[in-house]
Amino acid sequence: MTRIGPDEFLVVNYRNIYLFDISRREAALVQLDMPVPVWSPTAVHYSAFYDRVFIANYTGGDVLVAEILRDAGRVTLKLAERLTHEDGIKGPEGVQVSRGGRFMAIADYDGGALSVFERVNDAWIYRWKRPVVSSHGVAIVGDHVYGSGKTIAKFDLETGKELARVSKIGERPILFATCISEDVKTGDLIGSDAMAGRVFTLTKDLELKETFGANGPTQVNLSMPYCAYRDGDDIYVLSTYQDRVIKIGRDGTRSFEFGGPRWGYVSIPSAYRHNTDMWRGLLKADSPSYSMFGTTVRPSYGSLQASDGTRLLMPVRRELPENRWLFYITTIASAGDWIAVAANSSPAVLVYNRKTGALGSVEIGEWDCWASASSILCPSQRYPVEEIAAKAKMIEADLRPSDGRSHLTQAQGGDVSLLDYWREWKQRVD
Repeated sequence: MTRIGPDEFLVVNYRNIYLFDISRREAALVQLDMPVPVWSPTAVHYSAFYDRVFIANYTGGDVLVAEILRDAGRVTLKLAERLTHEDGIKGPEGVQVSRGGRFMAIADYDGGALSVFERVNDAWIYRWKRPVVSSHGVAIVGDHVYGSGKTIAKFDLETGKELARVSKIGERPILFATCISEDVKTGDLIGSDAMAGRVFTLTKDLELKETFGANGPTQVNLSMPYCAYRDGDDIYVLSTYQDRVIKIGRDGTRSFEFGGPRWGYVSIPSAYRHNTDMWRGLLKADSPSYSMFGTTVRPSYGSLQASDGTRLLMPVRRELPENRWLFYITTIASAGDWIAVAANSSPAVLVYNRKTGALGSVEIGEWDCWASASSILCPSQRYPVEEIAAKAKMIEADLRPSDGRSHLTQAQGGDVSLLDYWREWKQRVD
């Protein structure tokens, strides 16, 4: 998100760009004036020097530069440049331009790097790149540039010399630091770890100052805060799967939802407050275990983790007939013969019958859903597991031929597709 007016921000969510007006509590879709080959905006930065918006267009493999046009209160973006580079721009997730306009830094997720370009004779000239695994966030602060992902690193902006790198925020490991930006009030840094649900402030030497937040149900928690930044005395947090922006300031905390009211049926939201330190690596520390596919599992990030350390990777896009989205933070509920696996990032729920071993899925039409005992809690209502299971479409165990591997014996301690693991197990027990 980036500020373009006294009360106006541009916000992106991989699918669209929105103009968010805090004073009116309104979000309006912003269109690009012409089509581009692939549209997947994942970060946006307004440069006052160029009076242009820079858009990291992730799966498009480019950075789009656009002029802001205003007409009768309506904002559109006029495409001015489309920036590509074979080495420096492969799949950009973040972009920032230095205040004086000389440098542009790009968090190149697909390239696993932080890339820096210099403006010379009205063109962006590639200068250097340095490794940052899962590169997603970028900040230019004075003579330095910071990149974040699985680590947070500090570089000399002009030479690319690495000056510092950390893999922990305080005592906890970085899971996925999706955002890093200048704390304009202090000159230090503010950012977020979307996977952990944490917002943090750091010194310029990457030492922890403060941290808060956790992922979980209801609005006492966050749901993958992809960005946090400070403007004046106020901190703004973009909680992605809650479709809301939280403003934290001297006058208190305000929540701005892009949709209608949520979680009204929960009488005590604070009872669902999650601990900031809920993660042990990718495993949720305080979650019950369940028997599935002849093994014992607990929820993990993008997977279920078996007792032997094997990670059963959740289905990817379109691998299930009822799902076009990825499963990020998984949680498990159970009732009777049924187990339901939900994720905050998908409207699909995976269901498993403990008696027959059958596996299926159903789309319930809501994001930001979390398992709780025998139900799935979603923003509009509580869904009993039996109700979800009754609507599920079951998967055929022999839907695909075997790839020749023994997933049950060769995957111990590693990563394996949950569907492949289940199919092989089901064929054996049948």
